[in-house]
Amino acid sequence: MSALNRCWPTISALAVVLIAPLLARAQADMATTADRPSHQESAAQHQGGAPPEMTPPPLPAGMSLAEVLDYAASPAPAHFPAPVPDDRLYAFTFFEQLEYRVATDDTPDHLGWEAQGWIGGDFNKFWWKHEGEAVFEGSDQGETETDLLYSRLITPFWNLQAGAQYANEWQSGDYHDRWSAVAAIQGMAPYMFELDTSLYISEEGDVTLALEAEYDLRITQRVVVQPLVAMGFAAQDIAERHLGTGLTDVNLDLRLRYEIKREFAPYIGIRYQFLVGETENIAEKAGADTEQFLVLGGLRLAF
Repeated sequence: MSALNRCWPTISALAVVLIAPLLARAQADMATTADRPSHQESAAQHQGGAPPEMTPPPLPAGMSLAEVLDYAASPAPAHFPAPVPDDRLYAFTFFEQLEYRVATDDTPDHLGWEAQGWIGGDFNKFWWKHEGEAVFEGSDQGETETDLLYSRLITPFWNLQAGAQYANEWQSGDYHDRWSAVAAIQGMAPYMFELDTSLYISEEGDVTLALEAEYDLRITQRVVVQPLVAMGFAAQDIAERHLGTGLTDVNLDLRLRYEIKREFAPYIGIRYQFLVGETENIAEKAGADTEQFLVLGGLRLAF
């Protein structure tokens, strides 16, 4: 007994250390259970415990199918939140090229431009594209192409387009124009390559294809280098346009721009353009140049 008496204080201390946390846990569980609703209360909350402003009114019993459809088509209650406006019209205009082109040979300098824009919603748009160039030294000459298209978003990054193109060219008072049907696909490929491919069928049944690809390489947040490749193809010889079958011409552009704002960026650049294949042979026989090197300077605008 004397040994037990001597050990009893130690045993008591160990018991307190071991049992005290268990008692505290049991008291906490009892308090949580007291605050928890009963099974019946939980069921009632599950059935009708949502906030009253988000709970639709119950359907009256005995409604016919026509009455249910009329009820579903009726306006939402006044206390419901406003729907997301997904039917707004937006507009955008983008002058990607507005530049003066200086030729390094005897060819006259000229003004060149390329612009596009749209008006519409998220999926359906009226899309327009316009490009051209005009020479003001010596004889007045130039050309323009304008595409008027219906555009449909088919994936998050691609638009399918269809419509018509009006093109014209003039030289020393001699004026020619043409209409063509257009089918195009435009969007962004993986790795942020922007592509625009357009198929044209003219009034005379001539089939041509235009392909353009570009990429923005950001040196800094404001300095951007943009390489661009544009190619033309013809499905047959087109004598009045001096085009041969196959690949007809290639433009290789490189522009360096400084974005004062994303919507306003001056730039400088170079362009090397040349004719290919049968089109090159046609130009050589006519005594025309088959290649040209240009120095560019201009503005890139968006609004």
